[in-house]
Amino acid sequence: MPHANDRRATPGKRNLLVGGGIVLLLVAIVVIGWAVQSQRDTTGEDARNPGESATTNATGASSDAASAGVADTYGLGVGDPEAPVKVEVFEDFQCPFCMQFEVASRDQLHEAAANGDAYVVYRPFAFLNDYSERALNAFGVVLDASGGEVALAFHDLLFDRQPSESGPWPSDDELVDLAVEAGADEDDVRDGIENHDFAQWVVNGNEDTSKRGVHQTPTIVVDGEPVTGNSIQELVDNTISAIDAG
Repeated sequence: MPHANDRRATPGKRNLLVGGGIVLLLVAIVVIGWAVQSQRDTTGEDARNPGESATTNATGASSDAASAGVADTYGLGVGDPEAPVKVEVFEDFQCPFCMQFEVASRDQLHEAAANGDAYVVYRPFAFLNDYSERALNAFGVVLDASGGEVALAFHDLLFDRQPSESGPWPSDDELVDLAVEAGADEDDVRDGIENHDFAQWVVNGNEDTSKRGVHQTPTIVVDGEPVTGNSIQELVDNTISAIDAG
């Protein structure tokens, strides 16, 4: 029988102390996890956006020529913004179904843009893996440094050379080479690609896409209305039909 002044804990008190310790430990883990996550979550922070880099033309006059082709902050616009129909293509550079849509729709969408029938806005975002993010950052760098025409060529090459989802994935150096192949000047894009200058733009673009209610790729929106299809070819056909109807 324990003495009245015995400081040793009874089994019940020991269980209470152990249980209380576990609760405190769990609380500490939650607090630490929240703190770490809050430091990682940079959604909504100010970003360097394509088209904001001042350039100097051949006559020495400062201009914002790099903004050519930038659409809605996060997209590449092809064609006349005043065209009767606006087509938005939400895609991920790593998504194989997006690549299939690209192959099946590219010529028709480019033709519709060239003819003034549609304003096509490519809205890439990154949700599959690290390569998705790096490719999109590189796309932002090229759009900012080289303008819409080169960015469109780079966009097309990224899908034409799409790596397997299981890798290996192109390095940043290889993305630089691809940008140069598209027509960019290496000195204009290397630092931005290797230093991930548009990483925050990628984060904010992903959030903007989510707010638009887009959670899968490819997603096609014509004049604000999503286009559906049971196959990639049907999705392409329905997109072209929506353009024709506009």
